[in-house]
Amino acid sequence: MPNSLSRVPANTEPMRVQPAAWMLLALMGVLGFVPSVALAAAATTSAPNTIPVETAGAVTWVTILQQTETRLSQNLIAEADRARAQSEQARANGWLAGAPILDGLYRSDQPMSNFGAVEMQTDVRLPLRRFGQTQAWQTLAQETALNGQTRAQANKLALLGTLRQLAWDWRRADAELAAAQVRLELMQRDVKAVTLQVSRGDAAEVDRLSVESRLLAVQDQFAAAQMMRDNAAARWHQMTGFSALPSDLGADYPASLQKLNNPAFDTPDGLLAEQPLLKQMASEVGLNTARINAERSAGAGAPELGLGVKRDRGDRGMPFDNSLFVTLSLPIGGQKYRDPALAEMRQQRATAQVALIKTTQQLLGDVTALRQRIKAWPQRLARLDASAALAEKTLGLKQKARQMGELDWSQVLSFERDAADARLQAKLAHIEYAADISRLKQTLGIMPQEAN
Repeated sequence: MPNSLSRVPANTEPMRVQPAAWMLLALMGVLGFVPSVALAAAATTSAPNTIPVETAGAVTWVTILQQTETRLSQNLIAEADRARAQSEQARANGWLAGAPILDGLYRSDQPMSNFGAVEMQTDVRLPLRRFGQTQAWQTLAQETALNGQTRAQANKLALLGTLRQLAWDWRRADAELAAAQVRLELMQRDVKAVTLQVSRGDAAEVDRLSVESRLLAVQDQFAAAQMMRDNAAARWHQMTGFSALPSDLGADYPASLQKLNNPAFDTPDGLLAEQPLLKQMASEVGLNTARINAERSAGAGAPELGLGVKRDRGDRGMPFDNSLFVTLSLPIGGQKYRDPALAEMRQQRATAQVALIKTTQQLLGDVTALRQRIKAWPQRLARLDASAALAEKTLGLKQKARQMGELDWSQVLSFERDAADARLQAKLAHIEYAADISRLKQTLGIMPQEAN
């Protein structure tokens, strides 16, 4: 991977910008003299009816992710998985194949002949484990515990993916609102200027009407951008409970860059070793295999060892006969009754295996595509920045030409619109570049303690 992976703009603290400085900020932002998020941050502070943004550095991805997990009660899934693993381990640590069975018998001839014949019997039957069954259950308990651990990591990664998407949506909405704010400031300035010129007789009434018409359109665009930004902030706040983006959104660290550039991620085995979703799917395959082995180890059924006592007499004149007995029951020919359950388990395992292979190939394709896009971004960003700078320069020349009377207001408005669009495209491209790197981290399964 090229070194361009490290060129991700970090989130900065919002700052307040006076309206008169918007044009200067826009030009300097395009030329790289101001942080790329300055205009978006300024729009955040100046726009009304928005969720307040906290000071940068107040929250990080780690804090947001942990508290969102608690907010969504994802710990309930982890607790249920731990309880299941503990129950499997408790069964494996026992010494019987099932619960003991207590039998009792009382028989008397009193209702029929009344000779006094009585028989009483009490015994307990102990289901015994077959050879290898304990080891199979131990393996099943270990696979169950591993499955719970990998599920927790996969769920955390899935939640992180949702939060990353919401965060970048908010960042894009901020950029579009900032661009709309700049356009609105320009149009308000133009309306004042053309109104003054009309009063002096330096411009025609049609010029003022044209500028005012354009102002209405820009005001509508600003309102739409404001609504989109508020919606993005509201969705983030509803999901996380926070009113600020993470301070390390877009930040990179040596550990994350090392993983991003690791060629092992471009192979199925390398991706499987690190990607939490794939590890969880592989765990499902292992869990199904352990279930099959546990079911197979049960064989035709559990042998039963019986221990009991018996007391009986033939009639009243005979003394009671007390005896101790031992029984052994061996089920035979019962494997075919377990075959349907085994077949269903094998089907589940095959489904899990196919899903694992398919998802691995899809993620590898996504990694390849994202790496290619990220590699191509620097040149495209340079072109867009250059185009925005040229549009600004052209606009300055056209404004001078209008002041000299060589152009009318409608032509200048067209150049102002083109310059604003060029600035917005460049800004959104920088955000999309950072978002692509974030998507690559999400695809590779890089968690927030390692990267954003």
